[in-house]
Amino acid sequence: MTSVNDVHDVSDPRAAGDVDAWVVRKLAVLSIPPRPPGEITAQQSLTEDLGVDSLAFIEALVSFEEEFGVRLDEDRLLLSSYATVQDLIDHLHAGRAR
Repeated sequence: MTSVNDVHDVSDPRAAGDVDAWVVRKLAVLSIPPRPPGEITAQQSLTEDLGVDSLAFIEALVSFEEEFGVRLDEDRLLLSSYATVQDLIDHLHAGRAR
């Protein structure tokens, strides 16, 4: 199983994988029960595998907007818009690219 951490260097927040690192750190805390970041994989389901709830998810997206200085599409702020960790990462990368 490939960890999101294996794809990018998550120790340097300025590296190309800074969005990926942010997602892994947030999901490690938001998952029920919380887990080490190294256990978060791109293929995991946000709800089924990680147990992320919708209120915590919205708070995390607001935090992302503040940290990275972007505005995400309002129609994609629902947890149900993302099946996997990779879906969320892809959307956040797109939000930063705008």
